[in-house]
Amino acid sequence: MNMEKRFLLGAQYYRAPSPEPESWEADLKNMKALGMTDVKFWVQWGWCQRSEESFYFDDIDRLMDLAWENGLKVTLNVIFDVAPRWLFRKHPDCMQITADGRKIEPMAIAYRQSGGFPGPCYNHPAARANKEKFLRETVARYADHPAMDMWDVWNEPEQCSHLRKPELASITCYCPSCRDKFIHAMQKKYRTLEQLNRVWSRYYQEWEEVELPKWLQTYADFLDFKEFHLDIMTEEANWRLAVVKELDKKHPAYLHVVPNTAKIMNSVTGVDDFALAKNCDVFASTNFANPIWSILTLSAGRGKTSYNVECHIGHGSTRMHQKHICYEDLLYDFVPQIGLGIRGFLFWQYRAEILGFEAPGWGMTNLDGTAGCVAKAAEIFAEKIKPLEKELMESPAPKAEIAVFKGRRNEIFQFAVWEDLDVYADAIENYVNAVYDLNCICRVIDEDGIRQGDFEGLKLLILPECYCMDSAMIEQIASFVKEGGHLLCEAHLGLYDAKKGHHSYSAPGCGSKEMLGITEEWSTAPQYLDNGLGTELDSMETLPDDMKKAMQAYGYGNGNYFSIDWKGKNRLIGSTRYAVLSGDGLNAIGMHDGNIMIGEKELGDGKVIYCGTNLGEGMKLSKDGFYEFLDAVIRQACVERPLDYCCPGVHIDRISDSLFAVKNGTEKAVRIPAEGFWCGQLGTNPEQTKGEILLNAYSAEIYRRTV
Repeated sequence: MNMEKRFLLGAQYYRAPSPEPESWEADLKNMKALGMTDVKFWVQWGWCQRSEESFYFDDIDRLMDLAWENGLKVTLNVIFDVAPRWLFRKHPDCMQITADGRKIEPMAIAYRQSGGFPGPCYNHPAARANKEKFLRETVARYADHPAMDMWDVWNEPEQCSHLRKPELASITCYCPSCRDKFIHAMQKKYRTLEQLNRVWSRYYQEWEEVELPKWLQTYADFLDFKEFHLDIMTEEANWRLAVVKELDKKHPAYLHVVPNTAKIMNSVTGVDDFALAKNCDVFASTNFANPIWSILTLSAGRGKTSYNVECHIGHGSTRMHQKHICYEDLLYDFVPQIGLGIRGFLFWQYRAEILGFEAPGWGMTNLDGTAGCVAKAAEIFAEKIKPLEKELMESPAPKAEIAVFKGRRNEIFQFAVWEDLDVYADAIENYVNAVYDLNCICRVIDEDGIRQGDFEGLKLLILPECYCMDSAMIEQIASFVKEGGHLLCEAHLGLYDAKKGHHSYSAPGCGSKEMLGITEEWSTAPQYLDNGLGTELDSMETLPDDMKKAMQAYGYGNGNYFSIDWKGKNRLIGSTRYAVLSGDGLNAIGMHDGNIMIGEKELGDGKVIYCGTNLGEGMKLSKDGFYEFLDAVIRQACVERPLDYCCPGVHIDRISDSLFAVKNGTEKAVRIPAEGFWCGQLGTNPEQTKGEILLNAYSAEIYRRTV
C-alpha cells in the first residue's frame, strides 16, 4: 500500500453538478499554479447510478485525467447520502423512521442539490447490498488511475444529517430492520431475557415483546438503543473500508468526521469517532482553529497521520457573505492545528458555490473563478510551508500528559437526564480549551480507553460530568492514581451504574467510594441553597409533572451556581451539583457554608482531587477562578509545559527539537523568554531575535530555534 507520509495542501473541487464542466480545465491548472498538491472529487451514488444497472462516470473520468495532467493527487470521496430514486421505489421500507413515526423521505437540500438525502437506513439489507455494488464498481474503475491517491469512504458520518440536533421525537431509526437487529444485539449482549429484564427492570416473556425505547428517563434501555446505533455506524464504516482495501491494495482508505464535541456532532444522533478511526489507514476531520476539534481528531486517530480535509475558513452563505481572509488569518487558523499534530489541509472548496443557500460562500476563488482572498492567502502559505514539510512529517504529534474523559455512554446518559447536551458539551470544552490556554495539551480519553488502562504518559486525568460509569472503569482509574497519577474528578462519579442499570447504593458509585476512600455524605441541587448565586428560576419545561408541582409548592432557591471558598485569588464557582464530602485523610481545599466541596487525598503514589460540584460549568461565571484552580492542579501533577511558560491565552507546541508552533490568543503582543535565536518561518516574524519570541496580538507563527 502507498502509505507515503506527506503534507496535504489542496481543496475539494467537484460536488456534482458544480462547478460546471467548462471551468474544470482552467480551475485545476490554476490550483496547481497556486501551489496546491491535492484535489478531492465527490463520487455520488445517485448521480452516478441513475438506474439500477447503469453507471455514469463520464465526469469523474475527465476530472481524474485533468488532475493527472496538472500533477494533482486525487482523493475520491464516495458519497452514499445522495441515494438514487430507483432504490426507494424498489425498497420503500428502506427509509429511516423517527421515534414519533415519521418516514424520512429522500429530499434535496442546500448541500445535496441533486437530492436523495439522507439516504436509506443503515440496517436495511437490500440497501446495504446496493451500496456495496456501487462502491465496488467505483473502486475497480479508479484504483489503477495514475492520479489516484486516497479513498475517503464517508463524508462527515452521522445517522440523519438534517436531524442532528438531539431531540427525542426525531431520533432515528425505528424501522423494522432496526428493530430486528437491535433485538438480536440485545440477545448477544445479555444472553438471556432474564438478564435483560434485570437490567431494564422489565418482565418480558419473549424476545419479540422487547420495546424500542421512546422515553429518555428509563435510562438503561435508551443507553442500549443509542449505543446499538453507534455500533451500527461503526459497522457501516468498517465494511466500506474493507471493500476498498480488498479491491485496492495500493492507496490508503479513511473517512473524515466532524469531531464529536457534543455540540454539532454528538453520541445521540452522531457517531463514535474513536471506533470509526480504528480501521482507517489515516484519519481526518472537518476542522478549524478551536483546539478541541484537533485534539479530538488526534485522540481518536491514536497516532495515525491526521488531516484537516475540510477547512472551513472560507465559509459563507447567501444571507452572510464570506469574510475577507488575509494571510495572517490563515496562519491563526492553521498554525495551532499543525502544532497539535494535523499534517495537511484541504479547503472546502476551491470554487465559490453557485447553488442554493451556501452560495456565494466557501470558495478559495471568486464566483468567476479568479483568485479570491483565500486563494491568495493559500498561495503564500504553500510557498512558506513547503521547506518545512519533510520535518513536519517526520515529527509526531506532541505527547499529552493530561487526559480529559469524554465517553459516549455517559454522554447519552447526560442527554437522557437533561434532554439536551448544552451543559455537558460546555463542560468538556471548557476543560479542554482551558488546558490548552494554560499552555499544556491534553488528549481525550473515551470509555474503552479507561477500561483498557490507556494511561501511558499521563500525569493528570480529568473526569468532568462523570455520572454514568461502570466498576471496570473505576478499578482502572483507582489503579492509575495508586501508581502515581493525579485525578481531578467532578461530583457523583459513577453514581449511575451502567452495567447494572440503576443508581449505586452509595456515592460516589460503582465502587469508587471504597476504592478512593471518599464519601459524598449528602447532596442537593444548588437551587436549594439559601446563598446560591442568581435569583431567576431555571427552566422547568423538561421536568416531570410531579417535580413541577413540588417545585411550585415548596419553592425554588437562588440559581444554579454558588461560590466556593478556597486559597486562590479569584472567585471559584460550583454549579449544578452540591455534594458534601468526607473521608479519612481528606484535606479540604474548597469549602461552602462549612461543608467540604473540594477535597484532596493521597492514594498510593498519587493523589485524588474530588469536587462535590461541577467546576467546568461554573467557569461561565468566573473564568479566572477556574483557570487559576486548574493551573494549580496542573502544577501539582508536575505536567511539563513547552519552554516552561504559562500565560493564559498563549500556547506553544514543540513540533521538533528546533520547530515550535506559537499562538497568541490575547489582545496584547507578548514577549516569551526563551534561550537561543528565534526566527519566524511563515513570514510574519522573519527577523531573528535572541533570548525571546515576539508575537503580535491574535497571531500565530512557526518559529525555528537555533542555539
